[in-house]
Amino acid sequence: MTAYLLGLDSGLTVTKAVVFRDDGEVVALARREVAQIKTVPRHVERDMAGHWQASAAAIREALELASASVGSEVRPAAVSVAGHGDGLYLLDRAGAPLGLAATSLDSRAQALLRRWDETGVSARALELTGQRPFPSSPAPLLAHLREEEPERYDQIAAILSCKDWLRYCLTGKVATDFTEASVAFSDIRTQRYSDEALALFGLGAIAGALPPVFMPGDVAGHITEDVAQLTGLAIGTPVAAGLHDVTACAVGSGVTETGTIAVIAGTYSINEMLVDTPKTSIGWNARNGLRADQWMNMSVSPASSANLDWFVQTSARDALANGNPFATLQAELDAVAGDPSDVVYLPYLYGSPHAEDVPAAFVGLRGWHGRGHMLRAVAEGIVFNHRHHIDLIDPHGAVGRVRLTGGSSRNPFFGQLFADALNRRVEVPEMPEAGALGAAIAAGIAAGVYNGWEEACLRTRPQLRIYEPGDAVARLGAGYGRYCDAIDTIMQRRDEKAVP
Repeated sequence: MTAYLLGLDSGLTVTKAVVFRDDGEVVALARREVAQIKTVPRHVERDMAGHWQASAAAIREALELASASVGSEVRPAAVSVAGHGDGLYLLDRAGAPLGLAATSLDSRAQALLRRWDETGVSARALELTGQRPFPSSPAPLLAHLREEEPERYDQIAAILSCKDWLRYCLTGKVATDFTEASVAFSDIRTQRYSDEALALFGLGAIAGALPPVFMPGDVAGHITEDVAQLTGLAIGTPVAAGLHDVTACAVGSGVTETGTIAVIAGTYSINEMLVDTPKTSIGWNARNGLRADQWMNMSVSPASSANLDWFVQTSARDALANGNPFATLQAELDAVAGDPSDVVYLPYLYGSPHAEDVPAAFVGLRGWHGRGHMLRAVAEGIVFNHRHHIDLIDPHGAVGRVRLTGGSSRNPFFGQLFADALNRRVEVPEMPEAGALGAAIAAGIAAGVYNGWEEACLRTRPQLRIYEPGDAVARLGAGYGRYCDAIDTIMQRRDEKAVP
């Protein structure tokens, strides 16, 4: 008998509810926009109540669409949630939202981080927790709140993530999962909350606000009566603990063990690899994997496909007007395919993995270059930034296989570009909702539909489009060298200006 599972995947701008069959096939999908609030410099926030209302509406619509598609009422065996990582979703002592949530694009704690860098806090945090704090991490956000809004800080009763907030809304239970628990306050060796880490950040007073930790496929609560009426889910439906969204994407694309690099080309450049030995480096965040004694090394920056969206919106509006912009732009790319252009693009519109003040830039642009050259440079710059991260987590090229998801992965041009620039086999799952599927797999484990991660991935295994490195490997290798040279030059000039 077919079982149905519901995965809720909530990112930075969109929350999606997807109903799957137990073989991984999508039955129905509904989505809602979630507004970002940017009224204060460096604050990128959202209204938590509105976020939940949008998610509940998406769930109801997805269930209605699924029932219409199947021809009878669809009752998911279980539900789970994936959501953007980091940021800060707070509850007060009454269980209500404590102000606006900070998303993973928030950078209000940048000045505080500089102090931590100068005083050795950041270095000790890397050694202890497996990651160097960054602006949207819960630790600096909470420390900033302690300094700037002490009255609000004193009211904190629960410290949640995006997906933990939505699960709380579904079940009324405060909890987190093993992957999310490691974002700031866990000892990399024990994989458990660390009093030493809290003390390092000056946050020992709110240790009791950290939520109980469940494994991702554990039942962390059940659908309440009020939620059932709002969403159409059955009262008592089990809700799994769920996953940080980038880990959910890896699971949904079939990556649950070592041996494959998972790459997500979305708003962020996400590059991650499961390992069985904890190692720390300034080049990656070492977080908990799917089970005890497994870690996820992830190297990330906000510098991926959002650059392509920006370029199309600002420089290719005529193509947008045609209704099929990428067909027009692909023709322009094809027209310059044989031109050995040296144009380099640094994809740092929204931040970089290097330093706060490294900007986006075209380098080497000449009067005889056209839009096709610039578009190719943007595409290559995006992929080169992914290569930078992959070279950090796999410096010797020991892992020869990449599983690629994200918006850009659907374009064959990008699939081949990744294979050539990374000089690795690239596998693209024919699964557009990998994050929601990863959440649904956790739900299936919680409900007993699957016996574990390995069986779940075998039963939901998507077809793969395969791209092998081709004739452009040498050209793109030289292009990556120019890309690195451009970064080094900018960094050097920045350092020279800093010298009095």
